[in-house]
Amino acid sequence: MGHETGLGRDRQVSRSVPAAPGVGEVRQALDRPPHRRAHLVRRGRWDAADEPVTQNVADTLPAPIALRGPDLAELVYLPGAPRPDTAPGCPPAERRDAMHAVRLANQGVNREEVVRLATHVLATPAWRDVGTFWHAVVALAYADELDEAHEQCERAVRAADWTATSRHRDALTLLRARLAWLRGAPDTAAGLLADAAVRGVHPQFSRLATAWRVAALIDLGELDRAHGLLMECDVDGQDAGVGTRVELLAARGGLHFAAGRVELAGDDFRACGRILLEWGVVNPAVVPWRSRAALCAHLLGRKTVADALARQELVAASRWGGARSVGVAMHAAALVLDGGADALREAEAVLERSKATGELLRARYDIARALDAEKEYRAARRVLERTRDLARRTGYRLWADRADTALACMVRPDGVDRLTPQERRIAELARAGLSNGRIAGELSLTKRTVEFHLTGVYRKLGIKGRRELRTILSPLR
Repeated sequence: MGHETGLGRDRQVSRSVPAAPGVGEVRQALDRPPHRRAHLVRRGRWDAADEPVTQNVADTLPAPIALRGPDLAELVYLPGAPRPDTAPGCPPAERRDAMHAVRLANQGVNREEVVRLATHVLATPAWRDVGTFWHAVVALAYADELDEAHEQCERAVRAADWTATSRHRDALTLLRARLAWLRGAPDTAAGLLADAAVRGVHPQFSRLATAWRVAALIDLGELDRAHGLLMECDVDGQDAGVGTRVELLAARGGLHFAAGRVELAGDDFRACGRILLEWGVVNPAVVPWRSRAALCAHLLGRKTVADALARQELVAASRWGGARSVGVAMHAAALVLDGGADALREAEAVLERSKATGELLRARYDIARALDAEKEYRAARRVLERTRDLARRTGYRLWADRADTALACMVRPDGVDRLTPQERRIAELARAGLSNGRIAGELSLTKRTVEFHLTGVYRKLGIKGRRELRTILSPLR
């Protein structure tokens, strides 16, 4: 419902601008793929909707039609979505190239062409148009060309006339913050967005700024602050555009996951997936929702769903070829498909080649868990120490604290071995974030029985409660 409402609002906005001759047939052509994808998603045919079915409609239209940014508002999915428009010095060819780069990136195909188109556009006077610039820089970020995207933003900072309007200034601030986060500097990202919030962000970008700030705050371990920001922003409302709504859902899902609310996190990641599939977005570089949802399903014991999502993500990431996307997908697949420490180390090696420091820390933490399960206790401790040290150096306090807590609370092997099968199952569900009442319903037990077994779990493991239970490395089953 939210997506359909947002789509309707986008159409109203586009129609408030006088249409160019022939735009009616453009809109009819653009409507077909989204409607087909939405129909497939509603029927549960996610695999079919996953196909990159969006066609380069604009290139098939008669040349005399002057396509403007608002005319093409439904052509590509993009967070923030400032559209290339008819600014002076921004010819139609460059506008079209910028949008085509994003469209290819959304489909997860031809990464080299995406980079070529984006860099070409940014080398022309069209880079001064905020919408064209936004499209090109985001396309470079999806393609893992983070250094080039960063340099383009710094170039704009040095060009005094580029930030003459608040819309330009705030677009540039958001892009710089997002690139800082992607390049492993969550403190820089959070600082840029906090400063923007103090001075007031252009309405077009305010909610997207919140979503991206929340993502940075999670890495910094400031979960309460992130929660407060989301409480002030109606994530499930209908005021945000489609792209912004996806980013808000992804941020809230990340917060739920970090806080141990795995089921709620899975709901948010799947909601991202439904919207993205309706828009023909297959590339996990946009949002790695399948990997995240797969991990949630895995922790909740929903193996079939977890396996399917992890395999689909790995195929899509491999087709795209970006190191970050491939590493994230390999990490999720290693956990869900029980690949063990060796498979996780392969994901670690790929992530080390990217600048995805947060994802690398997450992978190393899980390597320590896998080593502990294989009774390689000294190796597990060494990996945790490396994880903690890297997290401290780079400002990822979430992972520094988790590694510290895990090192302090590593259970003796016999502690896990003394758990009964029933205690193991209950403990795993509690660690996944389910309440005692939900666990009772899942296992057809009374709530009092669940509480009794959890008390026994805490006693045998030598811990005080759920918070410490989430830090235990050893699988409990």
